[in-house]
Amino acid sequence: MPKVSEEYRTARRSEIARAALRCFARKGFDATSMADIIAESGLSAGAIYGHYKSKNELIQLTVADLLERRFDDLSGVLSAEHLVPPGELIGLFLRGVRSEIGDVSILVQLWAAAVRDAELRRMASGIAANIQGMFARYLTAWHEQEGMPPAEAQDRAARESAICIGIAQGYVVQTAILDGFDGDAYIASVQSVFR
Repeated sequence: MPKVSEEYRTARRSEIARAALRCFARKGFDATSMADIIAESGLSAGAIYGHYKSKNELIQLTVADLLERRFDDLSGVLSAEHLVPPGELIGLFLRGVRSEIGDVSILVQLWAAAVRDAELRRMASGIAANIQGMFARYLTAWHEQEGMPPAEAQDRAARESAICIGIAQGYVVQTAILDGFDGDAYIASVQSVFR
């Protein structure tokens, strides 16, 4: 039997994740079963379970992959000679999340499910900690670039990174529940506040 390349496995996982996201957007996170995801993907149950053991693992790894791409964006920003202002980084992050997920109401559904499900809550807490760490690393570098001493930059970045999480969550919630919410105007306002 020929070996399956990692590239092929990655593409297949991505295909399954996109099918799951479509199901979550259409039926809701709680109402979507693995059978729904299998049907949506057009793949066999064996193909799905060969990549993901459960719906929770699927969403966890899907969000982890999404964050990996956002962290790649950050690496590009951090390697630049001059860092972009914090508001621009938040805009880059939010646009990337919206582009990857499409219907960000899926995140609100995940957060709601995490209130009742300890496994999902641990996963959501870990994801939030990773995102906050990403913002803290960036903000530390930003403040140092602006001439702040390293210890002070790190302390300030730790406080401000929690605010960045709140801004991102506010964007997601308002996008999900407010008719006519203007996400681009929100991002532009974030950029002007962080100047």
